[in-house]
Amino acid sequence: MEKRDQIYVITGGPGFGKSAVISHLKKLGYKTGAEAAREIIHEQQQTGGSVLPAKDIRSFQQEVLKRRISFYQSVTGNETAFCDRAIPDQIAFARFNGFRIPDSLSQAVRDFWYNKKVFITPPWKKIYRTDQVRTESYEKACEIHQHIVNVYTELGYILIEIPMYKVQERVKFILNLI
Repeated sequence: MEKRDQIYVITGGPGFGKSAVISHLKKLGYKTGAEAAREIIHEQQQTGGSVLPAKDIRSFQQEVLKRRISFYQSVTGNETAFCDRAIPDQIAFARFNGFRIPDSLSQAVRDFWYNKKVFITPPWKKIYRTDQVRTESYEKACEIHQHIVNVYTELGYILIEIPMYKVQERVKFILNLI
């Protein structure tokens, strides 16, 4: 088991403001990890690739896991980093979709531990939008959110709900707690 207390997870259902928070943290000079699943879907749509949840879920899950582990391992020393979702999120999405949890994912969740404080964006209908990658309805996003809450809680992480403020205020809230 590897534990990196300097890596903080920002998670929550799709479309609830995680990426905006991560983007602002990056502008402030923090090391950040993008949402791997979203990146892969966008790349595959642009290139006509097949590593997509609807076409090849196993390859998609493996690629997401590979990128999340790569980011985790890229954080060194006392460097504070933030990631837009983390390895446990994959279990939540697998449960939501009714998929079997691959052994490699179960092992990765045991092997790679983040800071115990996990920041979670609550469902926020006012800012929720769908796009080419985020196709879930608001109601489905809320269901995914609950799976995420359950997984992190089961793993023993402490969930800290980020208030529904403007992005800069959300970031200040997070920085004051780390």
